[in-house]
Amino acid sequence: MKELIKKIQQGDEQAFKQLTQSIEHDLYRIAKTRLKDDDDIKDAIQNTMMYVYRHAKKVKNQEYFKTWMIRILINECNKIYNLNKKNKTLFDKLIINTDFNTYDTSIQNTNDKINFETLINSLSYEERLVLTLHFNSRYSCSQIAKILNINVNTVKSRLTRSVNKLRKDYKEVKFNEK
Repeated sequence: MKELIKKIQQGDEQAFKQLTQSIEHDLYRIAKTRLKDDDDIKDAIQNTMMYVYRHAKKVKNQEYFKTWMIRILINECNKIYNLNKKNKTLFDKLIINTDFNTYDTSIQNTNDKINFETLINSLSYEERLVLTLHFNSRYSCSQIAKILNINVNTVKSRLTRSVNKLRKDYKEVKFNEK
């Protein structure tokens, strides 16, 4: 990875494409914690990658290159989220709240399994983000703290709180299914 980052900092487009392909899935999962629309997620990732490509030379410590990229992605997601939040009209809100596909999916899956996405969406953005970074992207609590620029203990408490909420919600859903 360090060799790849050196090449990127020297302007090697192939190395940048290779890096992009290797972390694209992680970036998507992280963006999905803040944004729901796939087009918005793709925009956030694309904006992030353009910024990273233009400013890759500024990163002095290569160990933090991926952390730096994730921080940029989170900021891009927040920009898009806030922009969408401001631009929503009443009509848009009514359409979003009447999502029949989600209703049909949950009916089909009730007997088979819990709709995990529904459980995750019941958590706050901060809790979803910490869960995604820890369990999906396999970052340690200290790495997440650096990425989010928060205290390690805050990361640990959010992680514990969100896991406990998921356990509780899972038990409630299982109980209601019987």
